[in-house]
Amino acid sequence: MYDRGMKKWRPFNAVAPSYELKKREVHIPLPSLLDDELLEYEEILKASLYTHTPVKITFIENDQVKELADYVIKLDPIKKDVILKTKKINFRQIVKVK
Repeated sequence: MYDRGMKKWRPFNAVAPSYELKKREVHIPLPSLLDDELLEYEEILKASLYTHTPVKITFIENDQVKELADYVIKLDPIKKDVILKTKKINFRQIVKVK
């Protein structure tokens, strides 16, 4: 009997591999905020930190826009992190703060 070896799998190589299909998925870029927006969001986060009031943050994580209402525990100016009670978010991920 004739052994076809790897020849029988050639038609499947024409189909795009799964990692290429994942690359084609929608990618949401990180937002670029204006200086005024950055200052405004920073002031809101500082006010939430000092007054212990909840803040509503819209941010991007894993190419999805998520919303979280939580208390600010700490602001890290060196790493640009906002540490909330349940999560740690980098300031570059933030889209909007209320």
